[in-house]
Formats: sequence, C-alpha cells, structure tokens
Amino acid sequence: MKAKTIAFKLLAGLLLLGYGGVLLYWMFWGFGRSAHIGLDEPFRYNAEPFETIRLFTRSAGWDNLRAPLINLAGNVAVFVPFGILFPILFRKCRNYFGFILRFLLLILLLELAQGFSGAGVADVDDLILNGIGATIGYIGYRLAVGPEKKRGARAGKRTHSAAARADSRSRAAQDRRR
Repeated sequence: MKAKTIAFKLLAGLLLLGYGGVLLYWMFWGFGRSAHIGLDEPFRYNAEPFETIRLFTRSAGWDNLRAPLINLAGNVAVFVPFGILFPILFRKCRNYFGFILRFLLLILLLELAQGFSGAGVADVDDLILNGIGATIGYIGYRLAVGPEKKRGARAGKRTHSAAARADSRSRAAQDRRR
C-alpha cells in the first residue's frame, strides 16, 4: 500500500474515532441524558415508522422551530460523515448494500442501548433519519471516487480472452485436419 493511502486511511480512522466518540457522548451523556441512566426506567421505544417524524413536523412552526430542526435535520446531518468514512476504511462498505446493512445494524444496536439504558428512546425513526444521512454521505463518497470497480473484472476479461484465443486455435487446428 502506498504511503499516501496509508496516511489517508489513518486520518480517516482518527476522524471516525473522534467523531464517533462525540456522537456516543451526545447519545448517552450529552443534553442531560446521563441523569436518566440507571434509574430503572422501563425500556422506552417507538416501533411505528414515521411516528416521531410526523409529531415533529406537526409541531414545527415559526415559534417552535428549534426542536424539530434539531431532531429531524440533526439526525440526518450528523450521520453524513459515516457514509464517507466507512467506505474509505472498510472494503466491504464500498458497495451500497454492504455499507447500509452494516451501518443500520450499528445504529440499531446503539438505539437499543439507548432504550435499555434510559438515556433515550429506541426509535425506528432515528434509524430512518440516520440512514438517510449516511446515504447522503455515501452518495458524496461515490461521486468523489467514482463507481465501484468489480474485483477481478480485469482478470476475468483476460481469462475470457485467453479462453477465446485457445478456442479459436483449436478450431483452426480442426479445420487444418479436415
């Protein structure tokens, strides 16, 4: 691996660790959440898709724009970097399906931890909004690096060409025998 590539991946890894740490802090301890941890509260969750999104959009108005904006736009925006950093660092996240599957599994685990710990609510709408943000980041990554190249595509063409050449040689040999 080239020194530039190693340095680039190291920087991306440090950014992911730092940014991930900040997000974990926000999810479990920031905004007064730590006061609720360990108070033997019941598991809190929302399993109905778009319920929280609907509540926040209905409550939005000129006099109440801060809470909906923080919850809706914030849950999208803060996860955009993951759509860029995951594919840079992890080969299996370079195609969208591999990326979004791993990302949503990670977010699901974090949402469940929030619900069980009392630090927040395990909300399916957070999964949706976080997934949208990460997808925006992934699209940005794809636009920057270009389409995914299939591994071994070149080798497959060479093999096919070699096979085609061998086939044409055997046909030529058969023609000579006739």
